Amino acid sequence: MRSLRMLMAAFCMVLLATAASAEGLNILLTNDDGFDSPGITALRSALEGAGHTVTIVAPATDQSGKGGSINTDVFDIPDGLMLLVHRGGGTWSLEGTPADCVKAGLDIVMADNPPDLVVSGLNFGQNIGKPSSNESGTEGAALHGVFAGLPAIAGSVERLVSENPTFDSTFAAFPPAAMFIASLLDELRAKNGDNVLPGKVKMLNVNFPVPYAGIKGVALTDLAEGSDIELPLFDPSQGFPPFLDPLPFPSCADAATLGGACFAGVGFLPSPDESSKTDLGAFRDGYISITPMSGDMSVKGGGLGYLKKLDP
Repeated sequence: MRSLRMLMAAFCMVLLATAASAEGLNILLTNDDGFDSPGITALRSALEGAGHTVTIVAPATDQSGKGGSINTDVFDIPDGLMLLVHRGGGTWSLEGTPADCVKAGLDIVMADNPPDLVVSGLNFGQNIGKPSSNESGTEGAALHGVFAGLPAIAGSVERLVSENPTFDSTFAAFPPAAMFIASLLDELRAKNGDNVLPGKVKMLNVNFPVPYAGIKGVALTDLAEGSDIELPLFDPSQGFPPFLDPLPFPSCADAATLGGACFAGVGFLPSPDESSKTDLGAFRDGYISITPMSGDMSVKGGGLGYLKKLDP
């Protein structure tokens, strides 16, 4: 009899967990491309179609490459006051960075109705490797959700330089990539309930190669040492193979004296190939890369115990 009661109790718990997971989540959706960009629009449609409640708080203008930067000016008019505009239909824009948007969403817009999850994307362009995880506004926004104690998902779609300026494959991939994120969320909740992510995993960084129809599958990965595309600075007076011939600017070699000046420009170079176990390797092999992240940059121990003996 006791075994039967225990079995019934366990069955009831399963039913309750299933019912809870069937209810939609309250989601704060943001990005770094702007509140009305096609990536965030597609993602909102997919998440709402899956039964979730979505509130957008995203930058008023493109804020790509801002990382986790925030506005630290306090009531400095006009720099310290960021314009927050209700665009209707649960959409807000902020004259700030992606991280500012998450903070505005949590502290102001959704203060009385906190989200269960922060989703950032879909970004226009891949965010691969350790450098991008620190430089990307998409990931910076998601990480600020993690810092607030919320699970987070960041999603990005590849941008092919060869398709400039139309980027047809990227735009075509936004709707199916958004549907994948919604399905991914369903799968996560089926396993983990409303915690969404298991154990020490606080965030997922998801990258979609294009064209979408050519995707081979899904890979769980680590962050690569490099990004998919490196952005080194260069002296344009010397050119920057294979993209630029020398430009008629002052040479940085001639600016070594006090007060000398020259220009520095950004170049685009592919990173070396990496193991398929990294997001870069899997991504280049045609797989959707899903990288679990914790948001914790510290190292436990590290063999530095002897530093405790230093005299203050």
